[in-house]
Amino acid sequence: MSNAHENTSKKQMLSDVEMARGYVLDIGGKTSVQVMLARAYKILAEMFPHEGDPKSQWTERRLKSFWWRDAATVQFREMRELHAAAAKAKEERELLQKARKEHAAFIEKTASLRALLERQDEAFHSPQIEGLGIGTGGVDLPRNHD
Repeated sequence: MSNAHENTSKKQMLSDVEMARGYVLDIGGKTSVQVMLARAYKILAEMFPHEGDPKSQWTERRLKSFWWRDAATVQFREMRELHAAAAKAKEERELLQKARKEHAAFIEKTASLRALLERQDEAFHSPQIEGLGIGTGGVDLPRNHD
């Protein structure tokens, strides 16, 4: 009966470490392990500095122990902080993805408008066409520099 309890306890610890490992990945992003761990450490150290409590401060070594599954346990405080940082990182990625989509739509609409003006009367609309090229950050510069 003691062995069954120990096995259950070990499985729970492994699942906690796996969950922490997943949070580290969520925080650091999908990149090389070294970059991901460094990014995750930087974010966690900034969000949760624990200046008055050195034992609670985040270290790269602690994150590596989650990643390489060397950690025996995950403290409740660590799990809460990992969860909060992962949620924030996910929110930031979603905002960035939304901004990229909006920017791509803007570039597409601007290029379409420019093409329409060029087809109608390029000479007459040249100031607007040039303005559209500048408005896109120079991505779609005017074709004629006469």
